[in-house]
Amino acid sequence: MEDPPTGAIGAVGGPAAREERQALARRVGDYLTHAASAAGFDVRQRAGGRAQLAGKLGVSITTVSRTLEGKTLPLPSQLTTWASVLGLDHQQLLRESGLIPPEPGAERSTRAVASTPPTPDEAMDAWGITDPKIRTMLSGSIEQARGLQRQVDDADRGATARG
Repeated sequence: MEDPPTGAIGAVGGPAAREERQALARRVGDYLTHAASAAGFDVRQRAGGRAQLAGKLGVSITTVSRTLEGKTLPLPSQLTTWASVLGLDHQQLLRESGLIPPEPGAERSTRAVASTPPTPDEAMDAWGITDPKIRTMLSGSIEQARGLQRQVDDADRGATARG
């Protein structure tokens, strides 16, 4: 667990930024408390649900308590686990908890489902990644991953044809 990250809400420092980070931690804590209760965890203090949740998340009871009480935020690397354990979509958790802002016009979105996967540039645009250095690095990583996946797929097809 860590203190709420400054970048999560765009603040840089000082008392106002600290208050914003604390407010974000409280919103996330409230959201996760409701989500955990809805998922069947009795997260009241000393009720046993926090220990259960900690076990499933692979973190300490203290970490779960501090998160649910809005004293700290989960590490970014733990958010997927929280979503999975609570039966939530990762993006749903991020948006509904307030960790990332909702998509503009998400309530009335009528975007058609793409029949082809987006290009790396389209994905980065959709994710709001604008820094040229980050885009170059991410694009290279995506292309490398796609190449590796093609190799795995080819190997699987070869094994199936021989098998």
